[in-house]
Amino acid sequence: MSLARSVAAAAALCIVVGPATGADAAGLALEVDARELPRHLIHATLDIPCKPGPLRLLYPKWFPGSHGPHGRVEDIAGLRVETAAGAVLPWTRDEVDLHRFVVQVPDGTEKLRVKLDTVCESAGPNRSGTHTVGTPDLGVINWNTCLVYPEGPAADDQPVSVRLRLPDGWKHATALKAHEKKGQGDAIAFRTVSLTALVDNPLIAGRHLKTFKLDAGSGPPAFLHLTSESPEALNLDPKEVGLYSRVVREAWALFGGAHYPEYHFLVVCSDALGQFGLEHLACSLNGVGERGLIDEKLRKGWWLANLLPHEYAHSWCGKYRRPAAMITADFHAPQKTKLLWVYEGLTEYLGEVLSVRAGLLTPDEYKLTLTNKIRTLSRTDGRRWRPLEDTAVAAHLGRNPGNSWNQLRRGQDFYMEGMLLWYECDALIREKTDGARSLDDFCKRFFAAVPGQKAVAGYDLADVVRDLKATADYDWEAFLRRRVTAPQEALPLEVVGRLGYRLKYADKLPGAGQLGVPPENPAADSLGLSLPGGVVTTVDPGLPADKAGLAPGMKVIGVNGKRFSPNRLRDAIADSVSRKKVELLVEDGEDFRTIVVPYSDGLRYLELERVPSTPDVLGDILKPRVK
Repeated sequence: MSLARSVAAAAALCIVVGPATGADAAGLALEVDARELPRHLIHATLDIPCKPGPLRLLYPKWFPGSHGPHGRVEDIAGLRVETAAGAVLPWTRDEVDLHRFVVQVPDGTEKLRVKLDTVCESAGPNRSGTHTVGTPDLGVINWNTCLVYPEGPAADDQPVSVRLRLPDGWKHATALKAHEKKGQGDAIAFRTVSLTALVDNPLIAGRHLKTFKLDAGSGPPAFLHLTSESPEALNLDPKEVGLYSRVVREAWALFGGAHYPEYHFLVVCSDALGQFGLEHLACSLNGVGERGLIDEKLRKGWWLANLLPHEYAHSWCGKYRRPAAMITADFHAPQKTKLLWVYEGLTEYLGEVLSVRAGLLTPDEYKLTLTNKIRTLSRTDGRRWRPLEDTAVAAHLGRNPGNSWNQLRRGQDFYMEGMLLWYECDALIREKTDGARSLDDFCKRFFAAVPGQKAVAGYDLADVVRDLKATADYDWEAFLRRRVTAPQEALPLEVVGRLGYRLKYADKLPGAGQLGVPPENPAADSLGLSLPGGVVTTVDPGLPADKAGLAPGMKVIGVNGKRFSPNRLRDAIADSVSRKKVELLVEDGEDFRTIVVPYSDGLRYLELERVPSTPDVLGDILKPRVK
């Protein structure tokens, strides 16, 4: 039986029978005092209905989008449980499950008050979108960091009323709806929602906050909210706002519908908080750096050009349609993530396609970033022992990789290799239907509303295969299993030919001088080496640098007898045609030595080249769908 077509089965996914905890229909009352957020502190007070006996309280551990047990219970800086009369009750922590706390509720007690203090992650680059963070001028509040909840009832069945206090003068933006009148004092009172919906709707705030209403065409309303330490960072040109309006309209054309009443792009423009992104059904949380949206060079960098479209596409792929094994009753049950090559891989494809269709990147600019991804994936020898599916099963282990030889270990390849897989699916659909259908048609079918499921609808591999087969007649199950469940001797590059292109090496950097093109690395396709600033970060297995014995962590201080510089490295690689080698003086721990790299092919740069005798399938995929 198909999970996506069975209302009863899908509903069962959202209910887990657990021990009675005494939480009743009155729900939780949460008040968050964020006035000390600039000092990296949050104070929360929760009123929790209860009954006499043991009450188990859970600190959120697993939540959609993070793909792992990333709830930072270690950030709790105060946990006090009291009766309504103010009597303090002792609690104990589960010795194995450290996110669970147990309180013995006295006879005659119907409500407990929990006072929870949290140390917020210090402001810094690359903070996860699941954290609560702040600076003196702005902040992000993820409600999962500010609460505990009773074990037992499903999160969908626990209503929560929320009030929030912010620093004086701060404005806020969120997809949550506030009551027209503020609550007591300076508190913002939000309409009651389920615990699930609360955690799915973070909030940004700051002294400077600006909102743009986007032109959503015939779709539901959409808004772009920006906050920054700098008011100038919020002054988007109307043309730039128009690009994000096009993202919304192109998504509407691609999917043919939406599952949210309105959508909110929440964007933090701050170098202090850095870059991050996390998806939600009716909003996304994005960190772009202070000038990330107003500096065209930064905005056209692959990560930023793709960020907002990627997280937006997740509203359909990941939030509404989600692998059934990733739909859990609460934020404590582990998720089984082996279908992340759909959840994230298909979203990566969708976000990148939308970024080009909307005009955030030109097709030529995008092809340069696509080439870079193919280069990186093709150097990943770990696929020889580890299938793509396993990178999804163990997703959270690859979220914070080490510094050495990650090509042998593999990381979260379900993103980029999954993206290439879906490009190949698109090309196959077009091939099997003589161009009459594409992956757009699959998306309209697969992401359509499932009867009886308003917020989330589960699927399994059989559902994916069924809707692919309904789009184009092909043995999709066998194809997907070959690509996903078996190790590969090399990256399957048939996709390049199916898109109407081939890979070749040029002697000049493709796209040099274009916006968004990464700095030149002349050693990448020649020696198989990355060494920004002279420090070796990656050595590609099987290429000349690897064979010569270089390793991550070494520092190159000399090239062909001269002090190292990027230009001298480039010249040395060019001179290899005659010298037949490149000599590197390296500092390796306490040792200095010369490593001779045998090489004679000169400067080489990978590029995608059109094959004129074949259809330009990639070009057709990237064409805008709306005017």
